[in-house]
Amino acid sequence: MKRYKKWKVVLLILMGCFIALQFIRPRITHPPVTGEPDVPPEVSAVLRKACYDCHSNETHLAWFDQISPAIWLVAGHITEGRKVLNFSNWDSIPKDQQKGKLFESLNQMQFNVMPLSQYTALHPAARLTNDEISILKNYLATQITPLKPDSNKIAAADRQYAAWQPDSPIAKVLPVPNGIAYMPDYKNWKAISSTQRLDNGTMRVITGNDIAVKAIREHQTNPWPDGTAFAKIAWDELTDAAGNVTPGEFKQVEFMIKDSHQYAATKGWGWARWKGTDLKPYGKNAMFTMECVNCHQPMRNNDFVFTTPTQHTAASLPDTLGLKMNEWKVITSGIQQDQTMSTLYGNDRAIASARRGAATYPADALLTLVTWKQQPDDHWFGAVIPGIVASVEQVQFQPGNISPLYKKYNGKNLVADKTSEEEIKSRIAYIIRQRASVMP
Repeated sequence: MKRYKKWKVVLLILMGCFIALQFIRPRITHPPVTGEPDVPPEVSAVLRKACYDCHSNETHLAWFDQISPAIWLVAGHITEGRKVLNFSNWDSIPKDQQKGKLFESLNQMQFNVMPLSQYTALHPAARLTNDEISILKNYLATQITPLKPDSNKIAAADRQYAAWQPDSPIAKVLPVPNGIAYMPDYKNWKAISSTQRLDNGTMRVITGNDIAVKAIREHQTNPWPDGTAFAKIAWDELTDAAGNVTPGEFKQVEFMIKDSHQYAATKGWGWARWKGTDLKPYGKNAMFTMECVNCHQPMRNNDFVFTTPTQHTAASLPDTLGLKMNEWKVITSGIQQDQTMSTLYGNDRAIASARRGAATYPADALLTLVTWKQQPDDHWFGAVIPGIVASVEQVQFQPGNISPLYKKYNGKNLVADKTSEEEIKSRIAYIIRQRASVMP
């Protein structure tokens, strides 16, 4: 009997605490809606179903969401969700970034990152079907507009290139808010891959340091070893009348630095970004890294790395043909109208001349143009990446007035090509006239 009374007292105390707890609760505000995405109704319906409860000012709570202590968890998700993306304040997002936010949202949906699984477990109505995801995907496919020649973009790229002084001592570059310092040698790291982002009209080359290259060759990339560093270099795209695309203005360089202990709070990676040729650090405070983490969340099973190392780069292939791959450094890249993409590499002699804009290359300069067939990027809708290698071409410069040596290998097995003298001259001229991409 005494034991029963004791349990009754304990139960009453717990009930009293529970009731009291209901009066101690966070306040979830509903500020006015200032702007929403201008999308078709069926697309808006998908966004509202999957995103709006945490990513808008129009939050609708179920009755069980409002019970303490659950309300504290719910309020935290809403606060953080609105910070990352708020569809009710769509007009506060720069116009050139709005489309990118929708592509990022699609990526989160396709990889089952959003809505959160713990949310859909309690709110099954928010779970998206494949057909609903396709509604957003099909809409965004219509937002990928073909590139057109743009004289203003060409002029801007020419001005930036003319002002670029690669041999001059680099001015002091401020670190990003989380303390990571700029790494100017990224331009001399080995190329890992390249990407064309059709959704925002940029093209990128991804380079990796020696630790990254070693990990690729040893197939130790998930997880990547501590000390790995990547640089993602982005340019605007320029296109000619034939539809060939080359790098325009330098936009930014982003870094990922692996240290599973130092950066444990940001998924084991240090994140950094510098924008423009003046290398302005990105981010108002150290919390900018959460933007990076959220974007890379779909790759949580791939150590948060979007990039798949491309075949036939200096980082991924043993040099069985004597192509001197260990000497390759990036000069520029391009995307051709025949749905191929290429990267032009040079050894140190070639790099020094190309980045100075020299009219000729010295003896012993070696240029290598690798071309791949394009394929869709499975990690990002709206992007394409290198697929199967189409060809490898090399131009080796000789002393004196001797014509450069030209070699070409075709296909994934790199079979030596028998090229006519006329075509050899044409290809040498084409490769030589490629302008180095700006990399401050």
